[in-house]
Amino acid sequence: MKFQEANLGSKTEFAEYVKTVIPKLFKGELAVEGKKVALPQDGDLDFKVKYDEDESGGSFTIKVSWEYPGARDEDVDVDTD
Repeated sequence: MKFQEANLGSKTEFAEYVKTVIPKLFKGELAVEGKKVALPQDGDLDFKVKYDEDESGGSFTIKVSWEYPGARDEDVDVDTD
């Protein structure tokens, strides 16, 4: 399931937002749409920084993802004959 919250504000307001969100994340207190964000204690985190810009605008993204132990994609054979 996907959960998201969106905000609109100034650069200063964005800075204050980041200053509150990141500490909440690491304290285990961050919730998105009421769903608590829980980083796994064990295992690897895949984290990326992305920046895009063109003539119409830009975006900056920090993305963190992980897989739960034992969660694997199963190979599925499909007979097309």
